[in-house]
Formats: sequence, structure tokens, C-alpha cells
Amino acid sequence: MEVSKKRVVLSLYRELIYYSKLITNKDEKLSKLNLIKSTFKKNKSISETETEKIDKLIEDGQKKLSFLKIMTPREFAKSYKTRGVYRFEDGKWIEGNEEKKSKRQYLDHGIDIMDLRRHNHLVKRMQFLDRR
Repeated sequence: MEVSKKRVVLSLYRELIYYSKLITNKDEKLSKLNLIKSTFKKNKSISETETEKIDKLIEDGQKKLSFLKIMTPREFAKSYKTRGVYRFEDGKWIEGNEEKKSKRQYLDHGIDIMDLRRHNHLVKRMQFLDRR
């Protein structure tokens, strides 16, 4: 079953707005938001029978979205600095007990030894190391 073009366009619009709001430079953020809104308003009058034009505009929007995803900064998650039990609801941190992670015992290219042991355990469990 094919997803309707209207749904694709709306999700593309929402994602473009979301990622443009993550831009740190205020002037650039406002110009991107205004450009996105004006472009979508301008192309709102295109009829659904012009599928080639709609497909071309969707493809162009997806290219711009991928560029926005690349250029927006990402924050490190809290779990990189702390450890404990956390509870999330609807993507928001509700509660949890946290404690600061201790310093690494080994200085092998920034890999924590516990993370390395867990990684090796998971690799063995998936039978990647036992192949002959």
C-alpha cells in the first residue's frame, strides 16, 4: 500500500522545521524557518494530479533535510557522563538515580574496559568471533 503524497509532504515539513530549530545561529535559524514556511506555502496550490512536479519537490526537500541533519549540532546524551537507572516517558526524562562515572582505568584510545568487555561478549554471542 502506497503512502499518500500528502502524508509524505507533511512529515517532510515537520522534520525540516524540527531540524532548522536546532541550528544555533539565531539569524540563520530564522532565515531557514522563513524559507521553509514560504516555500511550502508557495507550493501549496499545486494540484495532486501533477505527480512529477510533486515528486521533484519532495526529492529536493529530502536533500535539504539530509543537509540540515548533517549541519545541526548534536548534544551528547546524559548517559555518557553518568550511570544509573532512568525512566523515560514520551522521550522525556522523568526520574532516575544517577551517579557520576568513575575515571577509566585503562587509557586504550578512549575505550572503557567495561564497554569493551560488553562489546566482546555481544560479538561472541552473535557468533562473529567463533566462525572458522
